[in-house]
Amino acid sequence: MIIEKITMFHVQLPMKFNFKTAKGSLNLRDTIIIKVESPNGLSGFGEVVAFTTPFYTSETFADSWKILEETYLPEILQKEFSHPFEIHEFFRNPLPMALAGLENALLDLYFKERNKNLIAGLFQEKLADKIPRGAVLGQMSDEQTIKEIDQLINSGVKRIKLKISPQIGTDLIKKLVKRYPQITFALDANRSFQLTDWPVIKELDELGLACIEEPFDIKDLSELKLLTENFLTPICFDESVQDLESLKILTELPFQTMLNVKIGRLGGLYQTQKAIEFCRQHQIGFWIGSMVESGISKILHVQLAALSGNAMAGDLSDSKHYFDIDLIQPEIAFPNGWMTVPTGIGIGLSVNETLLKGYTVAKLIMTYFR
Repeated sequence: MIIEKITMFHVQLPMKFNFKTAKGSLNLRDTIIIKVESPNGLSGFGEVVAFTTPFYTSETFADSWKILEETYLPEILQKEFSHPFEIHEFFRNPLPMALAGLENALLDLYFKERNKNLIAGLFQEKLADKIPRGAVLGQMSDEQTIKEIDQLINSGVKRIKLKISPQIGTDLIKKLVKRYPQITFALDANRSFQLTDWPVIKELDELGLACIEEPFDIKDLSELKLLTENFLTPICFDESVQDLESLKILTELPFQTMLNVKIGRLGGLYQTQKAIEFCRQHQIGFWIGSMVESGISKILHVQLAALSGNAMAGDLSDSKHYFDIDLIQPEIAFPNGWMTVPTGIGIGLSVNETLLKGYTVAKLIMTYFR
């Protein structure tokens, strides 16, 4: 592959509501879109999903932009390589989200050049024709939560993940599980509980939940080996698993585990593919998350959710759930709770470059001609 031009866009997408979790809130999505162009006139797009503050992982928007501008992009412009995964050999101690965004853009271009779909071609696997929608609800009043769940049910959703924290308690969760027996519920605490709160988490084990995601604020996953009581609900891991080494620890824990797969957090599809293969080999349930991201990144997660073996519906919603307008066409949509999976070349659909430019507040262009 030869890349002769790279454009990096700082995009701001206004959100339709304030999305609140135990660790922060979001009502404007700053994101980085990368466009790579080859001498043959084709281009590929990727998205860097780091947030402006380190409430999710330590990597921030500013960190990502800086390393891309100073290291990754100049290096790519000066090298010829046969496959995008070779960039993992160029950089040591990389920032995962920055590297993932660049890798995704290169993969989009690579598979466009070969007239193949990115995810189907990478995994050498036929994707499911349709996938179900899973929904995520941030923290809000009890009345608003019930209203939102009713709307989701009317739209065909059957799996809902609720954001929780120690301040919420368990009464609302119990009430919702009883009120909506037709819904599969999962919980996400974003590491807001302490290990000493184990009795509270144990109380939730009685509710038949799909999983409880990231309950504990701990420095080392090995600390969870102390939780030896019988526990039936799978514990799901997200931000505490950022590489394959930490994923391997899940096989040593004394309860059933799951993995929330996010391309940006894992450092790209090279690592994501390895993580999914590891989960399949070791009976760790995996399913697909999302980063409140534009469709440029989310459409890859849609297609990952169409791989065989997903443990439950992903945290994937209509583009219009978060934004008035998305950067892709057609936009992501789940009529009656199901989406037909796009399998076009590259990322599977088109980027609306007019909209991309309209939401851009800053950009950087680098060129290199041989």
